Amino acid sequence: MDNTSGLVFGKEKMAELFNHDSVKVEILPGGAKRQRLIDDTRVSGSECIFDRLVLDSGTKLEINVSETEIIWAQLLKGSAALADGKQHSKLDQQHVFFLPPKFSGTLSTTTGATCIFLKVCNALKFDPDLAATSSNAKLFDLGSEPILESKHDERTRVYVATKNLFNTTALAGELVIFPAGSMSANHHHIGAEHFQFILSGEGTVFLNETPYPLRSGDLVYKYDGERHYCHNHGDEEFTFVEFFVPGKWETIWADPERSCTWSPTGKSLQGGTASRKITAHTSDGTVYDDV
Repeated sequence: MDNTSGLVFGKEKMAELFNHDSVKVEILPGGAKRQRLIDDTRVSGSECIFDRLVLDSGTKLEINVSETEIIWAQLLKGSAALADGKQHSKLDQQHVFFLPPKFSGTLSTTTGATCIFLKVCNALKFDPDLAATSSNAKLFDLGSEPILESKHDERTRVYVATKNLFNTTALAGELVIFPAGSMSANHHHIGAEHFQFILSGEGTVFLNETPYPLRSGDLVYKYDGERHYCHNHGDEEFTFVEFFVPGKWETIWADPERSCTWSPTGKSLQGGTASRKITAHTSDGTVYDDV
């Protein structure tokens, strides 16, 4: 795969598509290793900063969220502890946590950990009510969250950032799982930054109907109005986590009859009973109360 940032269709620069292996590693105070995958240098005008962080054993990361920012994060490997002077939370693989404006604390590990951090730099612009929220962190175990299944294909999804989970519409996110052979429908979005980080497997993304291979560690940033869909042509699951900033947008389907409709399975990501219930709904950017 060509790791050059930015794909060109005709004379117009469109998606950003690259692997984290191509991004330089910075050593932060305390020893954490950071790869900055999205900022306004790579994507002009972006409201997002998206980092991949590796913390070796004994590493501590100082976290200070300004009064206008929020941070969403997911632990991908290892274990860690999140502390803010009042709470001390142990995090295992697949834990997701949300840090509101004015949060101050540390993320530390004795065993090593890999995580992804998404910062929305001016979240108050999208959700002014955040100014009145508590500065306490919120976290949940992704493995106990409900799985939803697609009406039109074999895909499943688990929500990782919604209004119901974190009480904000400044961002939205979901984990999407493509079984072998599955394919999503062609569509585009309007009104939000949209990008995907590939967690596992291999697949193909079609950007304005042109195919590009994807593998674990790839990031795909799609600009407003860019048509896209994915296909898992391999023998193993293909998974990614995707985000929208802000968490309200419009989706236009190439075939309206193929618009994503999601139904609850009653099961969790770990195979047990889901921790909460979500009703059937379409994937059009609407914020559902039970999602």
